Parts: sequence; structure tokens; C-alpha cells
Amino acid sequence: MQERVGIYNRCSTEEEAQINALSIQATESREIARKMGWMITEQYIESESGTSSEKRLEYRKLLEDMERDKFDIIMIKSIDRLMRSARDWYLFLDCLTRYQKRLYIYIENKFYTPDDSFLTGIKAMMAEDFSRELSKKIKHAHEGRQRNKSGYNITVPMFGWDKKENNVYEINEEEAEYYRMAFAMVKEGKGFYTIANYMYEKGARGKKGRRISDVQWRKMILSPRAHGTMVLHQYEYDFESKKRRKIPEKEWVFIENALPPIISKEYHEEILGCLKERTVENKFRDYTRDMTRAGLYELSGKLVCGECGAPYYRTKLMSKGQGTAGWKCSTAIKKGRKSEHKREGCNNINVREEEVLKRIMEECEQHYISLFDRKEEIVDETLRMVRRVFDSDKGQKELKKLRRELQKQKEKKQVLLDKLTDQVISDRDYQMGHERIESRISDLNKKMERLLSENSGFGHSEERLARIRAALQKGELIEMAKAREVLKKIERIRVQGDGSLEILFDKNTQLFQ
Repeated sequence: MQERVGIYNRCSTEEEAQINALSIQATESREIARKMGWMITEQYIESESGTSSEKRLEYRKLLEDMERDKFDIIMIKSIDRLMRSARDWYLFLDCLTRYQKRLYIYIENKFYTPDDSFLTGIKAMMAEDFSRELSKKIKHAHEGRQRNKSGYNITVPMFGWDKKENNVYEINEEEAEYYRMAFAMVKEGKGFYTIANYMYEKGARGKKGRRISDVQWRKMILSPRAHGTMVLHQYEYDFESKKRRKIPEKEWVFIENALPPIISKEYHEEILGCLKERTVENKFRDYTRDMTRAGLYELSGKLVCGECGAPYYRTKLMSKGQGTAGWKCSTAIKKGRKSEHKREGCNNINVREEEVLKRIMEECEQHYISLFDRKEEIVDETLRMVRRVFDSDKGQKELKKLRRELQKQKEKKQVLLDKLTDQVISDRDYQMGHERIESRISDLNKKMERLLSENSGFGHSEERLARIRAALQKGELIEMAKAREVLKKIERIRVQGDGSLEILFDKNTQLFQ
């Protein structure tokens, strides 16, 4: 029976300067595998560093496929191509033994055996030490350039600017216009989530053509590079822990006029001032039923202490070792309870969120008849809407579309690999294309998982409709709708020391017909 082989290719540091080093190694290893009479089932082309295995996608796929029994033999050029960490090397050997695979090192024309463990361990440690020293030299040179302000070494494309040459950038006017528009929206009081959605609808996309998230917009708005100042040396890579470490702010490097400014420094400071004021305003110093100025929860800004007038904050209340959502006077949280020796603080009771909502429902039950007296009609109307969604079968259509696109990307990946091994494209072109395809495949897989998750546990549409009807008729969803409708009309709820709730409705709105 013909043995199956999985080939792992990665260039060493010395080879990285060669334009086609990776394609030469890939072709060379395939030829050797064919001469050995093996069937090539997988070939993993890695463009990431060998220092750590965490970021190497192809290496992680190799380990996954080893568990799935996709091959009998793993072929590498040499140990330092596989990794440069003694710890990772021994973890790899453990997987090799566990899944009963063999390792062939073709530069030495031999299979790895347990007798080689001592020597190969030393080689792995030597490679790790070499990488450590190289990392120190690179980091030292990088820090020197930044501190002397002789180079920025910015490797990630920046929205709003295009890199023309080393340390030379020019404004991308189309992107800069979106950037300025986002600042104007912040000044108007818009949140970052709203900004992200609006910009996406307007056509704003990141450098890789993807949606710019609310978190990314926040970072872009806060960053001083908007007015041309670069902040460098904020993080450094720790070789031992294989993690990035945040540098103290006093050691950061600020380079003014490093970029052509998209907005003025004065305008930027004005916007940051608006954000700071908005943060202060949102600490429940001013009570209002306008939920856009309340907190994260529906009761935020509404529950207040009947004794000291302070707002109640949401917290976890413990009972018999179990936690439940509850609300506590903020004065008690900040200053503690009063006592004969302590005048500050508050002794008002804590309340469970479930009990508050129940009391609101009981208090307002008499008003529900005019608002919610057609329960069965509500259920029927809801089911009609759901049925229209099921009939469109948009989820299934979307899933098929995603699967077709996924197959297309996998075919592109194979074509790219063929071009590399035939030396039609350079290593650099392969790496750029491979990263782009892998990113697209990852996005497609996430979308498919989300769709499958959303539709899991259901069978035929009629069965799903029956379950929805049963849930609606239980009244839980409708009761929730009632509570939310009432909460919109409530100005404030005072928590009294005896456990009673004084509910004050908004005087400017007509609560019930």
C-alpha cells in the first residue's frame, strides 16, 4: 500500500532574503517525495516565523490533520524549519508518538527515531537561542530607529493614508473624507456603534475591504495620528512568554508631523473633550427617561434610593452560594453602610432585578387591558411575519452561497500553490495571495458557523412555527414586551426602606389610552 505524506515547508531566516526560496523548497520537497514513492496528500506552505507556533496557521493545520489521520509521514527539510522552540519541539514529538506518525528529515535523508531525541533536542535549543538573540538585535535596532526618529517601521496599512515609500505617507482623500465625517458625528453626540453602521452603509471599508468595526473607529478617533503625530514604542514582544507587553506611557515615543494631518490638532482636542464630557454625563448624575443617556440595562438611571437619592447600580447578589442580578444603592457601594460610628453611607435595601420587574408588572396590571387585550391576535400576527421569513428561506440560500464561495476560495488556494511550485510567482506574491485567501476562508467559515448555529435544533418550518406559537402562548415573550413598554413610560422608581417601590411616570407622555 502506498504511504501518504504531508509536506511542511517554511524558509529559514537566512533564506528569507532569497526571492524564490520558499517555492524552491516546496518544489524540491515534492520531487523527493515522488522519488520515495509516497503519495502527497497535503502540502503546508508557511510564511510566518518559526519562533512561536501560535501564529503559524499552516503548522496548526498540520497538527489537526495529523489527528485526522490524513497522512502516515511528515516531511520537513530540517528541524529549524519546523520550529525554533525546544518546548514546541517536544510537544510536537508527543503528537508524533500519540498519533503514530513518522518524521522524515530530507536534508539528512533519514527518519527521526527516539534515539535522536537528545541530539534533536539540543538542535532545537540552539535554534531557539539563535532566534532569541536575533529577536533582541531586531528589537534593539527597531527601538533605536524610533528613539532617534530615523524610522517608524510601520508595517500595517493605516486608514486615511497611503504609503508612498519608506516613512513617506500621503493622504488618501476618499478615506480621509470618511475619517473627517466620523469626527463630525462624534461632535454631534453619535456613538461609535452608530458611526460604524452609518459609515458601512456609506461605503467606507478598511484597507482589506472589510467593515470597520465600532472598536476600530474608536481607536482611529482617539489616535493622535489623526493630526499627524505618531506614537511608537507602546508595546514590545517578550521572547520568553511569546506575548506582547505594554510599555509604560513615559517610555512611549511621540513623533510630531510624522504624517500629513487629516484634521488640525485643535479640532482633535475639541473632539476628545466632547468624548470626555459625555463620559462624565453618563454617570447617572442627571436622571432622565431618555434611554440614550442611561446605562447598559433597562433599569439603569430609573432606580433611585428613597433615603439618600443616589442611583441604584446593577450588581450580583449572592444567596446560598448562587449569584442573581440585583440592584444596590451606589452610596452604599462607594461608602459602605452607616453605623453609630460612621455617618456616611446608606442602609437602604438591595433589590433583586426579577422582583423589581415583577412589582412593576403588578403595579401596572390594571392598565394592560387597553394595551394588550388581544393576546391571540398578537400571536397570530407574529406567526404570520415569521412564516413569511421561513417561506423566503433566506438562511438556506445564504448557506449555499457561502459554501460555493468557500469551494471557490479553496480552488484558488490550490492554483496559488501550483503557481508557487512551478515558480510562476515569487514567494512574496504567494504569501500575499495566501494571506488574503486564508482571511477570506476564515470569514466564510465564521459566517457558516453562525448561520448553522442560528438554525440548529429546528426541523421543518411547521415544526418550528409550532414551537414559536407555544412559546408565545406561554406569555413569557408578551410579558417581556409589556414590561419594556411600561419601562419606557417610567421616569423614576424610588426604592423605599420597607421594600416598597414608588413608581413615578413621565408627566409629558400619555401612558395609557
